[in-house]
Amino acid sequence: MYKNSPQHKNTAAKICALSCLLSGGALFCLTNARLIAFASLAQLIGILLIAAAVYIASAFLLRSYTYIVEENGSGGYDFLITEKKNKRDIKVLHFYITDISSAREVNPSNHKQIQAERKAKKRYTYCTEFGARRFVEINAAIDGELYSVFVPYDRTLLDLLNSLII
Repeated sequence: MYKNSPQHKNTAAKICALSCLLSGGALFCLTNARLIAFASLAQLIGILLIAAAVYIASAFLLRSYTYIVEENGSGGYDFLITEKKNKRDIKVLHFYITDISSAREVNPSNHKQIQAERKAKKRYTYCTEFGARRFVEINAAIDGELYSVFVPYDRTLLDLLNSLII
């Protein structure tokens, strides 16, 4: 029914990860050449920069999600998120549409209000777009637990989920 595998360019993520990696490496080189005072502090900052580069690469550059809304065998609909790993699709999220209470757009104008509402919810982000300003928030309640899932903004997905939610 609906399947989307967004391919983001993530140029900013590439630049940010590369600059963190190069800056961290440069700090290590400068401390080894004894050109920086407080070598321990410079090495600590270098480690933090390299760790930031690894995080940015793993969270935004090396992940790929597919968002699916499909019919299940019992006449209802399911919302699935799969992650591509080693040429296989691994299911990372599965909601029955009947469990979803709302789907809405999150943008800079309503971000503060939504942030205050979601404190009691378990929050998951399946967005690989670096520095995204708009998301789709999907709220669900399963066995008394409240969940908030963020996916990249897609008007088609938002309209489809809102039309299927009872």
